[in-house]
Amino acid sequence: MGPRKSSGAERRKFPRKASKIKVKLEVVGSKGLVFEAFLPSADVSIGGVFLESEFFLKLGTELLVVFNLPDIPEVVRVKGFVVRQVRPSTGTKNLRTGFAIEFSEFVGDARIALASYFLAPTAREFVKKYMRKGRHSQIRDQNERLVDLIVAWEMDCLDRGVGRTIT
Repeated sequence: MGPRKSSGAERRKFPRKASKIKVKLEVVGSKGLVFEAFLPSADVSIGGVFLESEFFLKLGTELLVVFNLPDIPEVVRVKGFVVRQVRPSTGTKNLRTGFAIEFSEFVGDARIALASYFLAPTAREFVKKYMRKGRHSQIRDQNERLVDLIVAWEMDCLDRGVGRTIT
């Protein structure tokens, strides 16, 4: 999957979170490592990351992106493409310059780690409310408790008009 062409309109499928994390970039060619850099991020989402930089990689450049997220134990490893550049403009002061990377392939549990970074606070709050209701104590089998929790989560999402519901 290659980079998407931007129409100028907002195309994000996932919310972004401002995150100052150190991101390692690797460009690997047919003969091995070609380029390696560490850059700070401005924000991250499940679908990509914006890196602050005064140098730019060519649009479409494929790279391996490696980073850690706060409170997430797994190292996130993803493949992606440079899809956007924000360069300094003459006569204006851009608040940030750099480039955006769209994730195209998640290595290992990277997608779950990213989703946890965004969803864990909401999920924890939901579990607290669920546990206070006491329904879980009426179910003896651990697997059935988990199924009941997931069904309750899906119904809550449906009630809030958020996320994907059972189809």
